[in-house]
Amino acid sequence: MIKLYGRGESRSFRGLWALAESGLEYSYVTVQHGDANSAYYETINSQAKVPTLVDGDLVLTESAAIVNYVAMRATAAELMPSDIALRARYDEICYFVMTDLEQPLWSIGKHRSKLPESLRQPGMLKTAKFEFEKSQRALHHHPSRSAS
Repeated sequence: MIKLYGRGESRSFRGLWALAESGLEYSYVTVQHGDANSAYYETINSQAKVPTLVDGDLVLTESAAIVNYVAMRATAAELMPSDIALRARYDEICYFVMTDLEQPLWSIGKHRSKLPESLRQPGMLKTAKFEFEKSQRALHHHPSRSAS
């Protein structure tokens, strides 16, 4: 059975949502902040971050790879397009969200609270906000919005 390790409103939610839609059997293991550094968890995810998916001998530690794996494994749920052009659009929007749209948000989060105070750069917040707004505009005009 697939096991997904995650925490709350982190990127774990992507994998949890995909698994819920997939119809596959799975279990979800909540990893609390202190637990992620446990010796066992570090054997399956050397970065001690969430999420981590374990399916037999397969271990995946990137949320997009987890989502794609679940979609490919759950063929009956038709979560991933089989048409090559539609699959290309699927990949395009997934990678856009992960790189262009999410990157400035994660930068803001790190520089507001996640990084040690000595490494935070408050001046970058204005740049990250600009980048996020630019990505939002691009998303608003993305061709997938007019696809039916």
